[in-house]
Amino acid sequence: MKAWKRVSNIARYGLGPEARAKKKAAKWTEREARFADPERWQRAEDEVKRTYASYDEYLSHQSAKLEGIVERLEETEDEDFVEFKRRFATCAALRDVRSVLCLGARLGAEVRALHTLGHFAVGIDLNPGESNAYVLPGDFHAIVFPDGSLDAIYTNALDHVFSLEKVVGEVRRLLRPGGPFIADLVQGYEEGFIPGEYEAIHWRDRQSFIARVAELGAFEVEVTRELGRHRRDLWTQVVFRKSS
Repeated sequence: MKAWKRVSNIARYGLGPEARAKKKAAKWTEREARFADPERWQRAEDEVKRTYASYDEYLSHQSAKLEGIVERLEETEDEDFVEFKRRFATCAALRDVRSVLCLGARLGAEVRALHTLGHFAVGIDLNPGESNAYVLPGDFHAIVFPDGSLDAIYTNALDHVFSLEKVVGEVRRLLRPGGPFIADLVQGYEEGFIPGEYEAIHWRDRQSFIARVAELGAFEVEVTRELGRHRRDLWTQVVFRKSS
């Protein structure tokens, strides 16, 4: 482990258990208060959307996220790689797939995991950082690749979209007939997950959100499976299938 990582870990976890618990509780209380603020979130029956003055403000806000989390992502990159590899190796929908596009891929741990399993994969992200060998700059609301050019698409970033309709429309456009769209989802806000500073939308519960994505994309829901807890969050994987 690099020296700076050891220093960072000491700085982050150097508090005693009681002090860490108090700090965590205080952060959660602050997060709940921000989520309850009607000026921050617009509420509908089954989802909430963060308030942005414009699409440009959304792009600026989402692009700024990397700077604040890059050190943590680098610290957990190997752990995330192992977790992604586990998820993909046990995903039956990927067994006969060659090309995979990863949406909102940040530093690209999921892309690396797909490479080790023999897939041709690339990621896109609004801000992939400098010299990222695995992820291209790109907006998943308007993707440059041609219609029907991809065997599969993966994301764990649907809670960061500005327009779910546009993103799901792009996924449908890009997938070849019969291709899978694989989405990893955290719990809804009524199931225990409270959106943080960078989630742009969130769902009341997973089932209602899954039904909405399926309807928007005219997808069949092929598989829903529990992935378990990865660090603080419980994850569910959904395989949507474009009709052939």
